[in-house]
Amino acid sequence: NAIHGNPGENGLLQAYFELLGIRHTSCGHFESALTFNKRECIAVVRQYGIHTAKSVFMTQGEALDADAVVRAVGLPCFVKPNRAGSSFGITKVYKKEELPAALDQAYREDSEILIESFLDGREVSVGAMRIDGQVTVLPITEIVSMNDFFDYKAKYEGRSREITPADLPADIEEKIREASAKVFEKLNLRGVVRSEFIIVDGEPHFLEVNTCPGLSAAS
Repeated sequence: NAIHGNPGENGLLQAYFELLGIRHTSCGHFESALTFNKRECIAVVRQYGIHTAKSVFMTQGEALDADAVVRAVGLPCFVKPNRAGSSFGITKVYKKEELPAALDQAYREDSEILIESFLDGREVSVGAMRIDGQVTVLPITEIVSMNDFFDYKAKYEGRSREITPADLPADIEEKIREASAKVFEKLNLRGVVRSEFIIVDGEPHFLEVNTCPGLSAAS
C-alpha cells in the first residue's frame, strides 16, 4: 500500500480490503484510522509513558479563546490539521494575534484542528517493522530543516538534510529505539512504519507515526 492520506492511510482502503478478504501490506483498518488521527493517537501513546507536546483540540465552528490557548500550550506553537499528512496546513504561530489566520489555513485541510506546544530540540524519524516475530527498529534518521520547521517545502523541495544514522549519544538513541518499539507494539501496528520524535532535554517526545511511509525519492 503506497497510497497516502485518504483513502490509503486512514483506514478506508484497509477496511475495504478486509471486507473482501484481500491481504494488504499496511496496518488494519482500526489501527490506520487511529494513527491518522493525531489527537487520538497521542492520547493512546501517553498512556504508556511516552512524552508528547501539550495540546489543545478544536473543531470547525468552535469559538477561539486565544488567551486560553496560549495559557495551555505557550508560544510559539503549531496549528495543524488533526487528520492530514505531508505537513499540509501547518502554521508555526509566534503571536496570539496570528492564531485566527493559522486556524483558517488548517481548516482548509480538516474540520478538526490540533494546536501543540513548540518542542525545541532535534527531530528524528525512525522506521520499524516486525522480522521473525520481533519488532526491529531501523537506523535512526535525524532531520535538519533549512526552513523554520520541517514543512512541506523542507520535505519535498530539498530544504532539509537527512542524516542516517543520526549522531546521538548512546543513552538517547536507546530511549528512541525503546519508544519506537513500544509505539509499534502497543498500537498493534503491522508492516513498515515510521515514527517521528523531537528530542527535548534528552527525552524523545512523540509527534506522530506514519503507517504508510513515503516511497518517493524525497521521502
